[in-house]
Amino acid sequence: MIAVRGVSRAVGWSRAPVLSRCHTPIRMLSTENVVRDEGKGALLRVLSDSIQANGPMTVPTYMQACLTNPDHGYYAGKLQEESHGILGATGDFITSPEISQVFGELLAVFFVSRWQAAGSPNRIRVIELGPGRGTLLSDMLRTFSAFPPMFDAIKSLELVEASPALLTQQEHSITTTLKQAGKKLVSPAISVENLESDSMRAEWFPSYHGVNVDPDSWTIVIAHEFFDALPIHIFEKKLEGWREVLVDVNHGEDQGVKVLKASDIINKANTKKKDPQLRFVVSPGATAWSQLLAARNERFKHFQPGQRVEVSPVSWAVARRMGEWISGYDSLKVDNEGRALTPEEPLKLARERSSLGGCGLVVDYGADRFFGDSFRAFRNHKIVSPLELPGQSDLTANVDFTFLSHAITTTDAQSYGPMTQRDFLASLGLNMRLKKLLEDNPSNRSKDIQQAAARLVDPTGMGEQYKILCVSAERAEKAGERSAEEIYPFL
Repeated sequence: MIAVRGVSRAVGWSRAPVLSRCHTPIRMLSTENVVRDEGKGALLRVLSDSIQANGPMTVPTYMQACLTNPDHGYYAGKLQEESHGILGATGDFITSPEISQVFGELLAVFFVSRWQAAGSPNRIRVIELGPGRGTLLSDMLRTFSAFPPMFDAIKSLELVEASPALLTQQEHSITTTLKQAGKKLVSPAISVENLESDSMRAEWFPSYHGVNVDPDSWTIVIAHEFFDALPIHIFEKKLEGWREVLVDVNHGEDQGVKVLKASDIINKANTKKKDPQLRFVVSPGATAWSQLLAARNERFKHFQPGQRVEVSPVSWAVARRMGEWISGYDSLKVDNEGRALTPEEPLKLARERSSLGGCGLVVDYGADRFFGDSFRAFRNHKIVSPLELPGQSDLTANVDFTFLSHAITTTDAQSYGPMTQRDFLASLGLNMRLKKLLEDNPSNRSKDIQQAAARLVDPTGMGEQYKILCVSAERAEKAGERSAEEIYPFL
């Protein structure tokens, strides 16, 4: 049985220099030649040495090392280039776009309707966070090509990707799709004003920090299975207050005083050293993060001793940035009490410009609430311990959509939903699209097409477990003038 899980196919939460065309330069970032058989436990040993030298590490530090270490990490490491890959039936998990093309087509139809409602602006840019193999974006671009005025208005693709191996697949997939539609990818060094009618700019970024606000473009943002792989802190309520859950080495029987016999020393010397094991521990006292994210949070004030909560400050930052991209305005800074500060002159002038606005979708596992025990790992379509074989498994945690919505309220954009994937796809005409797809394909494919579509809306699986949040902003003459819209199917 193939497991379906919620995870970002690429992460990039640490600050990094902006790279434009990412070919050889990005793929050459990793210089160590890791032997596959030796590499399986390499990161575990690196982490163990670090913990023994510096003490237990936070969960975000552990996650970042496991997922993005350039040599041993799950997404960015060389091991993934030599293995069967991450996505698909032979990988560790499978995602909605990999199951059926209908998913990307219906998301594209939603954006077409929002573009028309915005007055059909003639300059569009598309931002995708964690594009995977480029399957979703390719399906959307192919659908956009059926609406020539909108397709021709798309000038730029801006993709946030931390994996060199996946980046290569994305470029190939997107290039092939555009070629079939009579267009080609060109360097971002070519300005939009000098762009030819058969060209589309493409730029890759290792981190979301590199993507700028552009009020002169109507901005589409797609974050499909991105937020669930962003780093989380885990906190536990104690009688004394909030404490942080950390990752430590499990010393086992080596702890404490033990009387050794001569035979013990000989046997130990002749025994191959075992790889260390990791475990979760609770900090003995309050940490800066537990004070900031848990102790001062009104949402958690009724927690009882022993209860845990997962909080992702990076998710907050990315959601806020999404609101800024979509609104076309950088947000006002706030003080410790949440009050907006008077902007400095450059920001004040930028917020007095007109903006075309935009629309975005967040699609992920989670719910409109916080979670306390959703941190897990996936390997070969099975759930395993997140502390087992670091760098060899994908790490994920459920998304707190309320948290994301709160972040968006600090921007000039509005959030809508979340609603289930089942309801969203059904509202956009899944059954009609499925009927057309069956008519256009050989009869021997009918069963596979129907089963794939059914998985997307399965009430016991993806249909209910995935939620979709909409972020939108109308055209505005200056910041602070927008109000909530009526957006179908988020009514």
